[in-house]
Amino acid sequence: MTRVEDRHDPERDAGKLADPTVCPDCRAVFRQGRWRWNGEVEAAGSHRCPACRRINDHLPLGEIVLRGDFLRTHRDVIMACVHSVCDRAYLDHPLERLMEIDEDDDTIRIATTSAHLARAIGRAVKKGWEGALDLDTGSQGLARVDWRR
Repeated sequence: MTRVEDRHDPERDAGKLADPTVCPDCRAVFRQGRWRWNGEVEAAGSHRCPACRRINDHLPLGEIVLRGDFLRTHRDVIMACVHSVCDRAYLDHPLERLMEIDEDDDTIRIATTSAHLARAIGRAVKKGWEGALDLDTGSQGLARVDWRR
């Protein structure tokens, strides 16, 4: 298992990017110091954005675990809530994305490209269905969120 301090951080590798720069994967545009959904731009540099690099390298900044008997009987509506939170974040923040979902009978594990999105998912599920929510952000920005009911 990779230790957190040994993990490659794609956001710190890029150095100074040209303004504008377009991600060749998702087409987000880096302009004035941040990534945005701006459509096509002329004469732009090309560089993979941090979210696409995290997805490609499988280096999440958020890990959510949903579990419990309640989850088994309400899986569809809870996952609809998760997707709604992710969809809203994606529209305004190109670097906040859902990376992967791994499901079995008792547990759903979700990886995200941002700690903020992981916490937002946890809070939305807690608000909608109560239960116990644990948020752990003590590992160099990696947010671990655990919800059970």
